[in-house]
Amino acid sequence: MPEIWFPYGQVETLLTIQAENLASVVEPAEEAATVDLERLGGDIRKATHLFVCDSKPATLQLIAQVSEAIKSNEGLAVVPADSKVEQQLQGFKEKRGQLGRPSESERDETLYDKALLATGRKVFIATAQPDPLYGIKDCCVSACLTWVGNARRISTLATEEFLPSPYERTESYRSVEEMSSRIVDPTFVDAIPRGGKIRSVMQDAPFDTLRNGFLEAGMQPARATIVGAGGAGYDATLSDAVRVVWSAVDATRSGGDVLLLAECTDGLGSKALEMLASGRIPSTGRAPAKYVEGMEEIDYLESLKSHYDVMLLSGLPELYAKSKLGFRTAKGSEEALGKMLTKLGRSAKFNVLTRAPEARVSGS
Repeated sequence: MPEIWFPYGQVETLLTIQAENLASVVEPAEEAATVDLERLGGDIRKATHLFVCDSKPATLQLIAQVSEAIKSNEGLAVVPADSKVEQQLQGFKEKRGQLGRPSESERDETLYDKALLATGRKVFIATAQPDPLYGIKDCCVSACLTWVGNARRISTLATEEFLPSPYERTESYRSVEEMSSRIVDPTFVDAIPRGGKIRSVMQDAPFDTLRNGFLEAGMQPARATIVGAGGAGYDATLSDAVRVVWSAVDATRSGGDVLLLAECTDGLGSKALEMLASGRIPSTGRAPAKYVEGMEEIDYLESLKSHYDVMLLSGLPELYAKSKLGFRTAKGSEEALGKMLTKLGRSAKFNVLTRAPEARVSGS
């Protein structure tokens, strides 16, 4: 009986499934990394600021690999995206730079911190991942959403319909590219993950180059798909999970079942999902007319539930997951699989993707 391990927060969870129930299994495995550390180290030694855009495993691995270059640049300010990133950068406390996103404005204007527009090289580091709004949430996107005021509002409203478009270069992505063009002397560094570790590192890479760096997997659509949201760095909130699951759903027949594994230790995530769960936004299947942070995720959530029967295995209270948001739920992987087999029949076939943010899945 095959045992399949899924990243789940800081640990892994085991799913045991009968061989006759398995269709295709995609488990992105760690590969030898391709990293030009000499070039990246040289850029960091000449930089005034190093911006660390997320705390994903590949990002932290890359930071560790260029730590000597960071320490040798006496004038370098290391700027973390948030408190989670800051907790992971204990070795660079003396270099901690302070930079905040400018206050949001009701007007749709792009607001930049003065440090982004000042003279001096700025290196941004992040891990790229698929995203339904931007196609790929790469370093450029992460940088603008974190340190440019109104970036999220402007990029969200750049599209009229919130069609989930993972790995497609969308209008929202183009709007962020335009914003980033005003940042003075930036270097955008993207780690492409595989098996939770660095697979390759690309500097100032165009969209198509980044997309081609991800594992491409063809799956014959099955009656059900089991999707891992990616573990630590990817599944801290329901918002995170709702965004990455779209890279895997093509492996499921329309009307089929999706089991999504995401720990959600930090809760729902976006303001829009919190408002939906608390009843401040009616569950009508449409995002609110007025901009709310994460408003597109309401459309993604409702679209997901309208096309598939979704079960969520998470740490969210059932009050939210089941009663407020309409997911089927389970207390563990064994119970989740048992419920799906009871519904679909003991001969049902499952596709399995253990790390959704690392693969481009297409129905073959």
